[in-house]
Amino acid sequence: MINNFIYDDISNAILNTNTALNEITSSITSATAKPYFIYAYSLFESTITEIIRYYIKAFPHKIDKNISVNKDLFLASSRSSDIIDTIIDQNIRKYSCRSLYEYIHFFISIQDLDLSLNEYKIREISDLRNSIVHDDIKNSLIYKHTNNTKSYNKNSPTSLYKDHICYFIEILDLYNTCMKKKYYEYTLDKLARAIWENTFSTPLLSFDAVWEYHSEGYLKIKDIDDLKSRAASLSKSDHLFLAIFLQQYNNALNNYIHDFNQIPSLVNIDTHNKAKLVELIDFFDSFPLLFNGERIKPTESK
Repeated sequence: MINNFIYDDISNAILNTNTALNEITSSITSATAKPYFIYAYSLFESTITEIIRYYIKAFPHKIDKNISVNKDLFLASSRSSDIIDTIIDQNIRKYSCRSLYEYIHFFISIQDLDLSLNEYKIREISDLRNSIVHDDIKNSLIYKHTNNTKSYNKNSPTSLYKDHICYFIEILDLYNTCMKKKYYEYTLDKLARAIWENTFSTPLLSFDAVWEYHSEGYLKIKDIDDLKSRAASLSKSDHLFLAIFLQQYNNALNNYIHDFNQIPSLVNIDTHNKAKLVELIDFFDSFPLLFNGERIKPTESK
């Protein structure tokens, strides 16, 4: 099974969130401190939620084994990916309803990362957020923290909110550094090769024999006539899979490459190849442009 995990997707999500959080800290005022802080808190929480969802979908063995699935879900879902999405949502809800610290700890531990957290500060941030949302305590009042009581100068609360938002940024930066060390090799070009080699075992369709990278960084077929010659000796199932790839790449090529009488009907595909077919459908649902012009390698310098 192919792990549809790309480090750059994670890195870009963190970059976008931290850019927004930095903009908040630079524009926050005493009048906007509370709503900006609540927004920053929600943005941070939703970012780690989406990363968890993305990560577990790529590595489904990370799903909590104690999550139960209603049999009606299996009966109502026509695709395995829909079932996995529902299970992932249940897994996330199990932990997101807990404290922020516990949720962040789950976020880190499920990815097997070694990231040091300031538990006291995270619980302090969570308490402040809860006091605003649930109790509507004004900035000038004292709010209670576990085993501690702090008061804040009513004339200068913005420094407190800025500090807490900056800690969100720090957590995401530290997390991104850990992820880069562990998953930097998970790239689009590696994924493209993996899905191709997982689909085709014949040496006639080795990845390097069929594909090359354009100077702009996207995949292109090396030699269309050579591919047509190779396709003439393929099995029927390989004809089917090649037709699916070509449909993503340039559907006009299918009429040139294939004799469609060579492509089997679905009823004649064995169980193993049916599983491959389902995986391809799910793959191209997630990466529809990977073989159709998406830049997956850095542009060559001129």
